[in-house]
Amino acid sequence: MKRKVIFHIISHLDLGGAERVAVNISKSPNSNFEYHIVEVIKAASEFSNSLKKELELSDVQYHCSPFCKNKLAICLFWIWFLFIYLRYKPSVIHSHTEVPDFALWLFRKMAWLFFWIRPHYVRTIHNTQLWNDWGKIGYVVEKFYIKHHCSVAISHATQKSYKQKYGGELPPIIYNGLEEVRQELFEGIKEDKINVLFAGRLEYQKGIDELIAVVLELKDDDRFQFTIIGDGSMKEKLHTACIGLKNVTLLDKYYGLNRCLSSFDYLFMPSNYEGFGLMAVEAMMAHTLPIINLCAGLDETVPEGWALAVRNNNVAGFRRIFNNLPSCEEYKKLTQKAYDFSLSHFSMAKMQSEYENLYKEIAK
Repeated sequence: MKRKVIFHIISHLDLGGAERVAVNISKSPNSNFEYHIVEVIKAASEFSNSLKKELELSDVQYHCSPFCKNKLAICLFWIWFLFIYLRYKPSVIHSHTEVPDFALWLFRKMAWLFFWIRPHYVRTIHNTQLWNDWGKIGYVVEKFYIKHHCSVAISHATQKSYKQKYGGELPPIIYNGLEEVRQELFEGIKEDKINVLFAGRLEYQKGIDELIAVVLELKDDDRFQFTIIGDGSMKEKLHTACIGLKNVTLLDKYYGLNRCLSSFDYLFMPSNYEGFGLMAVEAMMAHTLPIINLCAGLDETVPEGWALAVRNNNVAGFRRIFNNLPSCEEYKKLTQKAYDFSLSHFSMAKMQSEYENLYKEIAK
């Protein structure tokens, strides 16, 4: 059987949940598929270099964008991508997040106009809120993807919110999948403390106001050490609030964090909304317990009745959880329960198989 060529289009070869999903699918051992990763916007960092090495080790080809500026990269993507498309003739083009969705929409318009190219598409809906900065453009682009019946949701939350806002048929669900990662020691762990990790974009979505409130509530509680990793528009607000706090460590980035999650006792996720809480699953696979806000999307990542959770991002509720953490024996039982749940529901092999079945169906 001839190998099917699958292109994954991502914003950039860098750190990100959607990018990680694309890479994980592409690392499938199935010899019937040949995977390529294509970025829209050029990335140049230690993270992108490490990601390229990971792709090379997995025999996944990647294609780097020549453009660094977002708008220029989106507008001119179709020109340079056309040559890659004509060379490899992919069976399916799989898009991840709004930047690739928009760039591919432009490519389809121009490629059809000049070359009568009609590719097969899959696009994964990675969040419950789409096109926050480009609302009018979003409605135009979504009509295209609805027409082609190619969307896949990553959770019931993304499925429901998409249907409510854009209409069309109900997208099928394929949960994000992860593989177990060999763990290493995180530099800076305080062995005599309860180590709590927050990692994510410093934006409203991730519950930064609640994070600040909880950290300030516990500033005089010397049991805890908070490690906060991330960057974003609320960085200054967070860093200002944490001035003088001895139990807080602030970092912009930490490559390979998924290999160090077991060093922490708890992962703190006070998100206001999530398409899917990938970090929570990674933590559970590493035997680290997530403390979460039960927002739509994130609530699907933990076992039913999860005790280390609040509703409506209630800060007082978080305070009660931190004041009444499980005993050592209870902690062991909870970590095992969370680990078993994550493996049975969110394995990488399961995700790869479900997407590859979809590719075969689309590219008949």
